[in-house]
Amino acid sequence: MSLTPASVASSQHLSRPSVAIDVFEVVVAWGLIEITIWTSGKTQLRFFWIAALFIIGSTIVHRPRVQEIGLGLRGLRSTLWVIPAAIAVSGLAVLLAWKAGTLHPLFGAIGIAAHSFAYVIWAIFQQFILQSYFFLRLERLMVAQAAVLLSAGLFCLVHIPNPVLVAVCLFAGWFACEVFRRNRNIYALGLAHAILGLTIAVTVPDDVQRHMRVGIGYYHYHVRRSNSSG
Repeated sequence: MSLTPASVASSQHLSRPSVAIDVFEVVVAWGLIEITIWTSGKTQLRFFWIAALFIIGSTIVHRPRVQEIGLGLRGLRSTLWVIPAAIAVSGLAVLLAWKAGTLHPLFGAIGIAAHSFAYVIWAIFQQFILQSYFFLRLERLMVAQAAVLLSAGLFCLVHIPNPVLVAVCLFAGWFACEVFRRNRNIYALGLAHAILGLTIAVTVPDDVQRHMRVGIGYYHYHVRRSNSSG
């Protein structure tokens, strides 16, 4: 039995998640992320993996093509320019921090290379959550520009109460969503995210950015410093 163009289009339409499913997945994923950042210890670790598995599982169950969710090679070449742009911004920030006397090493017990590599992986996964998960679902629910703004807003809110990250992520989230909307690729965006994130970590004083913590961890940093000095 051959498929007519109309039947192919109908099949593609039926394979798309419904509005209710898109809304459900956005709300549940967002809720799990919020619970994760506002808990600590073993509870936070459990919810981290629950959130990650929900996001990955609810992506796989729809069987999307890798190009559709930004994991293919399509659009990679046209997004590579964001990497030298991020390097340029990073270089300027490092120079200004050096002049101001705020330049400092990365925090953590592991070496710089291992720390940086781990952060690159984490940055790419964050871009997957922002672009391939939230933005693509929101884009199906509303016009593209509104989806860009709402996705950027969610990215910004998840970094509360860290004032540095909230301010940076509001613009960076919008910028990344715009680039993804046009090119549908997350790899260069993930690398640029890592470059800028590591730059913030070594140029902004720890007392201000508190080791890049968000949620309850932002306040725990202050508590630990107070206890150690007392």
